[in-house]
Amino acid sequence: MQNTEIKEWGLLAKHCARSAEKLIEDMLSRPLEVTYKSSASDLVTSVDRAVEQMVIDEIIKKYPEHGVLGEEGLVACKPFDFDTVWMVDPIDGTTNFVHQQQNYCISIAAYHKGVCQVGAVYDPTRKELFYAERGGGVFLNDSPLQVERNKEMKEALWSTSLFWNRRAMKSGLSEKAQRLAHRSRGVRVYGVAALELAYVAAGRLDAYISLGLNPWDYGAGLLLVQEAGCRITTLDGNEVPFGERSSILAANPNLYDFLLEFLTEHPV
Repeated sequence: MQNTEIKEWGLLAKHCARSAEKLIEDMLSRPLEVTYKSSASDLVTSVDRAVEQMVIDEIIKKYPEHGVLGEEGLVACKPFDFDTVWMVDPIDGTTNFVHQQQNYCISIAAYHKGVCQVGAVYDPTRKELFYAERGGGVFLNDSPLQVERNKEMKEALWSTSLFWNRRAMKSGLSEKAQRLAHRSRGVRVYGVAALELAYVAAGRLDAYISLGLNPWDYGAGLLLVQEAGCRITTLDGNEVPFGERSSILAANPNLYDFLLEFLTEHPV
């Protein structure tokens, strides 16, 4: 990959994220249209669709040969059919967006031949842009981020979606998460995976654990975590697959081995 090309992708990702903020603000001045997808807890709004369409249009206008994989599926994309694929979550944390109009984010990533090259996660309510290019470190609003590397589990603050996940409850993972909570300083449940991964990269969280995320959920956050020097794999320690639904264990490098062993001992 040419560094200039990656820079251009990064500029586009940041431009799209900030443009999404303006569109969201405009649409929030009118009544919000909310519908269900699979259930009452699986929501989509008119804003989700509008933001995704705007980002798709911006990407395809500049890079018509690229693929786009978005949460709302507004374009048909088979990731392996393209050398370069963009992963777009227009509103990650839609339930938070509907109920609180905060604690949500826009997540945009560019992958080339299955490897994330650019990741941007933008929290419009806090005006915080988490950004990374492969090999270039991770930044928050242009300031470099670096995690503390001497963390112990008793000092750790982590987040998860395991407590209410049916598969986790049936398999015993949610019970393990409860036991793990007693080994740490505390647990937070934000309900917005991309932002939680960004918080691991920023050292605001020391780990994030989830049983099943879509590729647009972790698309950008994966690179943020890696560029911060943290570890991110599936819950069984394998490489996170490209373009597929996956479990996620993202953690401070000093805590990763302990967490992996804790979660995989006595397999469930």
